[in-house]
Amino acid sequence: MWAAAGAAYVFVTFYAWRFMPDRIPPVHDLMGTWYKFDTIFYVRIAEDGYLWSKFAPAFYPLYPGLIKLVNPILPGGGLPAALAISVFFGLVALVLLHRLTDEEFGDKVAGRTTFYMAAFPAGFFLLAAYNESLYITLVIAALYAARKGNFWWASVFAALAGSTRLFGLLLAAPLIYEYLRQRGWSLRKVRWDALGFLLIPSGVVAFAIFLHHTTGDWLAFSHAQDGWHRQYGWPGQPIWKTIKLLNDKPFLQDWRLLQVFNLVSVLGAIGLLLLALRRRSKFSFRSDQFYLLIYAALPIFLFICTETAFPNYLMSAPRIALEWFPAFIVLGMLGASRTFERFYLFLALVAQGLFLAPMLLQLQFTA
Repeated sequence: MWAAAGAAYVFVTFYAWRFMPDRIPPVHDLMGTWYKFDTIFYVRIAEDGYLWSKFAPAFYPLYPGLIKLVNPILPGGGLPAALAISVFFGLVALVLLHRLTDEEFGDKVAGRTTFYMAAFPAGFFLLAAYNESLYITLVIAALYAARKGNFWWASVFAALAGSTRLFGLLLAAPLIYEYLRQRGWSLRKVRWDALGFLLIPSGVVAFAIFLHHTTGDWLAFSHAQDGWHRQYGWPGQPIWKTIKLLNDKPFLQDWRLLQVFNLVSVLGAIGLLLLALRRRSKFSFRSDQFYLLIYAALPIFLFICTETAFPNYLMSAPRIALEWFPAFIVLGMLGASRTFERFYLFLALVAQGLFLAPMLLQLQFTA
């Protein structure tokens, strides 16, 4: 599946080339069509450091650090290294997702879950030069290690996730929940391995120290968010503003369809997780699997409390929805119905093509 996705994206890249008659790149530079939006930041940080832009500290260091590490090995600059890293961790993320889902819900659900995530309209971000696949890999590795009782490793993976995304800090909640559950909720059974949880914020703390040394600002990673006019509000506020925007503007106006998909991604994920909480349902999670729901619920809650500038109040929702992988597990359960599976896959794969084309052609911001 991973190889087929990679082959499909190569084909789409060549196909998109046909629509750029005024700026046709040489064949060896076709991957440059993927050099868009956040990718530019990651590659430039790897090549020039965090001082090249006042907004650069909004992008956490592990992914650009890996680009800098791999860059001397691969020819062509930072972009080939960035793509190679994402493609590799895209495979690792899917393997880990399948392994975790297989052990919790069975092989059939695991197979559908991984396929549905890859087919999701924003699934191409698993192989694009973003930090998505790296972050998802570290998150699932942390949760899987905790499920196996290896809490030191879980904390290390969580710390690395925190040096990839700020939301990596939220892994503390499901890891501590699973730790206490495995010990029967008895504080007397807490052992020295609980000290590993102190490692979880180390990635963010190390980044803050680095930024203070280079920019003089401990919280530069937070202040850089001003470039996207990010602000916090009441839960659901950006959802409500997006609905109002859709009601006020003509249906086919620029940005409107993207906002529809932003809204569907968020509300769909919430609906799927609520379905997993429903008692005595064939889609419900057992109580010992609630660590997965806790992991997904916290970032979703913070996301719907955070808005960005008009008109994209739910900016990057489809891409970030990939990180809420327990929702895809519920989709995998729903896929036991052939009717549902065909309906989802047809819509998702067509939408992914329509979603990817504007990004490669640089006609519109995607996520």
